[in-house]
Amino acid sequence: MPASPSQATRGRSGNPGGNPAGGRRLSMVPHPGGSGAMFTRLANGLLFNASWLAIVITHSAEIACGIVLAHLALHFAWLGRGWPELQLVVGVALLGAALDSLLYGTGVFLQAGNRVPPPVWMVCLWPVFATTLMHAFAGLQRRPVVAALLGGVGGALSYVAGVNLTTVEFAAPLPGLVLVTVLWAVLFPSLLGVAAWLERRGNTPARTP
Repeated sequence: MPASPSQATRGRSGNPGGNPAGGRRLSMVPHPGGSGAMFTRLANGLLFNASWLAIVITHSAEIACGIVLAHLALHFAWLGRGWPELQLVVGVALLGAALDSLLYGTGVFLQAGNRVPPPVWMVCLWPVFATTLMHAFAGLQRRPVVAALLGGVGGALSYVAGVNLTTVEFAAPLPGLVLVTVLWAVLFPSLLGVAAWLERRGNTPARTP
């Protein structure tokens, strides 16, 4: 749980001519790196925080699923990077579900004092978070040390906020907090690296025979 256009808006192909062979995007967004990139990153960050907060405050499985669907629909219609980002979101969601299951299964987290599977609303935070890796946090892709520091601190604070706002609790507060800090210090820059790799691969023109 962790916490800009320089060119004319392009079509699905990512080039002015609309050549489908080079296109991977599902939406029309400003090219990253220009004056418009700052606005899109800010908008993406605000959308993420709004969805994160709504999911955590309500901590309802049904509401969380609805928020995730609305978040992803709006994100991919407005800012989505097409197939590469869809792969990223799905992969992060699956990884997050497995990681939360491991943390709950080993007793790092408890639910109202009981060892249970991770709540659905918590798992729903992962695809929402994944939508920031090519946008709001893209500037950290080449700064792994900074990303590790922010990931460790931000990840720990997010879990603390989740504990204070819901029935989730650390079985052992200090060791649990240290564990999630180290975990996110490694995980955050790693996910940013995967996001950068997927984006580079998606922007590579197809070879012609």
